[in-house]
Amino acid sequence: MTRSARSARSPGLAIDFPTLLQATADIPGSPAIDDYGVPLAAIHRHGANMLNQDVYWGAHLKAAAVLDTLLRHPWLEHSQADAAWAATRAVLTINGLSVAQDVKGAEVLALMRDIAGPGVPLRHIARALRAWTSEGTAEGTSEGAAEAGTGTDADGTADGAGNGTADG
Repeated sequence: MTRSARSARSPGLAIDFPTLLQATADIPGSPAIDDYGVPLAAIHRHGANMLNQDVYWGAHLKAAAVLDTLLRHPWLEHSQADAAWAATRAVLTINGLSVAQDVKGAEVLALMRDIAGPGVPLRHIARALRAWTSEGTAEGTSEGAAEAGTGTDADGTADGAGNGTADG
């Protein structure tokens, strides 16, 4: 069985708080954290477990939950989009996935604008992440995140949350 076949059936690995902070440590300008509750919420959200089952099943849905949480709720003095994208990539990386080299910054930016604006269901974010990832550790683009600016404090609900649904 290939790794991708295993990960399709795997609940995915969750990122921990120190790893999230390390992933975002190299953001240009070293933004200060204004609200530690948001990254902690992202950690708890994507790793949530109910009745002994993961709420967000699979690496892509877990990464989507991190991206959605970190982008939509202000937590840094600046560069929130960069940090959200770095943390998302870290979730994918710990699950043996990487963003493909040919992913355009404009695609990332468009997704981030959709998330920060009216929001999109997590399954749609996960679907985009799945289309952009492959197995391995090749480094993909980080363009687009810096252009996206900070997220909003808009509320949203997660499609697929609480039902163990596959990630797209």
